[in-house]
Amino acid sequence: MVNRFGMYLVISLLFISLVSATQTNIGTKQLDDCIDLIQTCADCSYVNFTSYTMPNGTRTVIEKIGIKDAVSFTYNNCNLTSQLGTWIIDGHGDVGGTDTIFSYTYDVTTTGNPTPDGMPMFQMGVLIIIFGISCFMLYLSFNMKQPFFKIFFLILSFIFLMSTILSAYMISADGNVASATNTTTLALVYVLGAILFIVFIYVMIQQTVSALDMFKINKGLKMSPGYNVGEGSSVVKKY
Repeated sequence: MVNRFGMYLVISLLFISLVSATQTNIGTKQLDDCIDLIQTCADCSYVNFTSYTMPNGTRTVIEKIGIKDAVSFTYNNCNLTSQLGTWIIDGHGDVGGTDTIFSYTYDVTTTGNPTPDGMPMFQMGVLIIIFGISCFMLYLSFNMKQPFFKIFFLILSFIFLMSTILSAYMISADGNVASATNTTTLALVYVLGAILFIVFIYVMIQQTVSALDMFKINKGLKMSPGYNVGEGSSVVKKY
């Protein structure tokens, strides 16, 4: 009976140790912002912040003493938000007279706002829809026979295309990913946006010229390309 009680006690202590070592997340911080690392302990005489691990896996030992204010210990640092992603903070304090370690994490994003679950897929869906509308408006512009509607749908297509490029830039700039990946994504958005813009301007010029030609034909200021001068009713000379 004693041995069984001792075994339960050891298992309980191990479980408590594992729980105390579990990392907790303290929220989201803004990129390149100064932050306060805070640890609360009611009966600690000291709390030291010992190291931090960057999102790229680089671990740095700092061993900084937290400044005590009532039951809180604070350490201010302006270098702990230099990378996008999840940071890990480690430290220790004399909880109940026993030196005890702690660990917590926080996420760094461009704006300091968290990215909701499923948001990237939703944003990609919105981009695809906006770009699809732009292509559909361009298709309507090609098939319109009236100059006004041709130009109208062409302008709408241009507006939706610019909205697609701007939305893609905003999503990439606010993405909670590694800095290198984020920079590459933004560069790709710039290149694709420039290519689409040039192609669209070329198409817009062609469609504008076509609309002006159509307007002149409707007003009788210009003959249709398929019109032959010799066509028409023949004139018979009477003797």
